[in-house]
Amino acid sequence: MKNILITGANSDLGKCLIERFSKAPENKLLAVSRQKVQNQIGNVDYLDGIDLEKEEDLEKLAERVNDTFCDKFILIHSVGNFWYHKSIQKTSFPEATKMMDSHYNTLYGTIQCLMPIFRKNKGGKIIAFSCNSVGYSYPEMAAFTSAKAAVETLIKCIANENSKYGVVANAIALSTIKTEKVESSKGSKYHKDYITTDELIEVVQDLTEASPLINGNIVKVLKHSEFFYNEGYFQRNPSCEDSDNEKAMPSR
Repeated sequence: MKNILITGANSDLGKCLIERFSKAPENKLLAVSRQKVQNQIGNVDYLDGIDLEKEEDLEKLAERVNDTFCDKFILIHSVGNFWYHKSIQKTSFPEATKMMDSHYNTLYGTIQCLMPIFRKNKGGKIIAFSCNSVGYSYPEMAAFTSAKAAVETLIKCIANENSKYGVVANAIALSTIKTEKVESSKGSKYHKDYITTDELIEVVQDLTEASPLINGNIVKVLKHSEFFYNEGYFQRNPSCEDSDNEKAMPSR
């Protein structure tokens, strides 16, 4: 049996995680979201109305987690705004701030409010999501990539600071994941090289079962792609620089 807390229950990835882990009836799942999740799964405990950027909501989350899990649990943090390619010049300061808030600050706040419970329960695991853009410093992704770099650093710090309490923290550095939003925003010729949500969840599953010695790592997930290794960045990612497409950045 696993005790699992999934934040971002309304995100594409969050929904897939909930569906997969709920298939094992012995698992106890708490799914957290800001808005109510439609088509809820019967054996999952849902907590909506929680904004992870607000201290009072984080306190509500900690209270619910404390009441739900009396033993070690796994936090899978699936929160963060989706990114459309835009230069620094075209990314407003409020947009950049929101990107950092949605990816880094939600993770920091969640971990901080739950750490007393992790320690009381003699440990647990934290899994967050980063992006391979941190390693490449791609253009037109500065706000997003900076937020993910902060996520990676936070995970390493949490692992170093709390391993003595049995707390394990790792992040998965994603390449492109095949979701509806990604497929609608990327050229179709690249879709076959994207990682499916099922493939990603297998990696998450492995991390939930891995030795606690695997701690403070950034786990890279990727497929070989003829396009990636033989085309330039702007060939793979049509630039928004010369486009009138100034879409807002919706949640993942």
